[in-house]
Amino acid sequence: MKSIVLTLVGSFMLWMLVGCDGFLDEYSITEVRPTELTDIEQLLLGDAYLDAGQKEVQYNIMDIFTDDIKCNGLGNEGFRTYFESMRWRFLWDADMFNNAGGGYDAAFWELPYNKILGCNIVLDCLDDMTGEASLRENLRGEALTLRSMYYLMLVNMYGMPYNEGDPSLNPGVPLKLTMEVRDERFPRNSVAEVYGQIEQDLLRGNRLLTENDYNRNFLRIGHLAAKALLSRVYLYMEDWDRAIAYADSVLQVKPNLLDLNTVGWGTPRSPESLSVYATGTPDEVIWMREGYRELGDMQASDPCYMVSDELLDLYGSCNQTMVQQKTIRDIRGCLYFAWNFKMGFPSVTYYRSFLSIGGSDNGVYQGIRTAEMYLNRAEGYIRKYMAGGDASYCRKALNDLNELRRHRFNNKYTYEEVDITDPDDLFEFYQEERRRELAGDWMHRWCDLRRYGMPEISHTLFETASGNKTEATLQKNRYVLPIAEEVIRLNPRLEQNK
Repeated sequence: MKSIVLTLVGSFMLWMLVGCDGFLDEYSITEVRPTELTDIEQLLLGDAYLDAGQKEVQYNIMDIFTDDIKCNGLGNEGFRTYFESMRWRFLWDADMFNNAGGGYDAAFWELPYNKILGCNIVLDCLDDMTGEASLRENLRGEALTLRSMYYLMLVNMYGMPYNEGDPSLNPGVPLKLTMEVRDERFPRNSVAEVYGQIEQDLLRGNRLLTENDYNRNFLRIGHLAAKALLSRVYLYMEDWDRAIAYADSVLQVKPNLLDLNTVGWGTPRSPESLSVYATGTPDEVIWMREGYRELGDMQASDPCYMVSDELLDLYGSCNQTMVQQKTIRDIRGCLYFAWNFKMGFPSVTYYRSFLSIGGSDNGVYQGIRTAEMYLNRAEGYIRKYMAGGDASYCRKALNDLNELRRHRFNNKYTYEEVDITDPDDLFEFYQEERRRELAGDWMHRWCDLRRYGMPEISHTLFETASGNKTEATLQKNRYVLPIAEEVIRLNPRLEQNK
């Protein structure tokens, strides 16, 4: 079954699939006909989840568009290809995904839709399989939650943020909700329609996963992940009460945070091998999935693109000596980054080069953590404090922020409580804290910049060999990605972002 569906997904073949039986009859000559829910479960694991083994995940693919990354210039001609392909994204060029520019990249449109198709096949086939009713409904909830996550990614890549203008008029992405593949082209649904479907899927998925809880490990989507995604979605929709409520529903069950003092962070590593997502210390992990990244170009000495000084400065002083002596205060400034090195005499100099919150090598992880829930709830409280002046919301927000920070700061020093009462100053501090905590995780920085009003940010690209530099400024119209020409060629009904 898995190989059959992979053929369909990988090739985008246009067969008329009117149901699971017809779909399977077409290919029953050489394949075993699946009849059990456990067969569909294997399909879900293989075709609805991202597969690092198939290099289906590009780690931190949205960070290049944000102020967390800077250009370091081309220090090694061996990385010319990488430097040139990424420059189109770094400069927010309209040809970033076209042959005239950076070239087509399936990760930004095709891959999420392939996974949505995997979810749809599972959802459409579940009722034809035999097995326990509770397992059927659990798998249905899992597939619905996964589908909502992919649509949340897509609409935040290609549609305006929910709080910009009228979401019912702004184009989002096409909604495809069944496995049937017809020779038709889908137009873009509105941002409001996409969010409406995301909300509907998550609410149903949460209910099904809660009522049919199989208590699996953190590598599978469960009801806490559905609740966490609901908190995230409502935060983006500026529904503060429900963002708070769903974050609270997660933290009532799982309030854990990883104390970074318990992690062996006292040596700069290349790349950093420790992580809040480490399988040995999953204290705050709600859900995580192994990812994939091409390390060679990022680990090069003098990498072309690396973490920005602006981001590093948010963590306070941190260098090789301070790490070795364990005198840094905010441990995230060491742990959330990989350390590269420069050979020199008489010693090797280490420096932070790229975001590595998910771990090292090709076994990087990303997912959903309780840390985000503390931040979501804090923001909901702060927004309500800013709107109405109720000091109790200020205190609740500070409690959440301090609880998070106590688990991040070096216990060699007495932790100094944050106690800010001015609403605007508190919100500014919160924004910085969210950036510190979620740097390099999922596409949080990109989404946060969008919902904060899409501020102008500048990138400077350095061409080391020539000494030339190119400067670009991110304007509002570039806070949505261009749809690749190849995608529009296959579906002319798609409206290009301007």
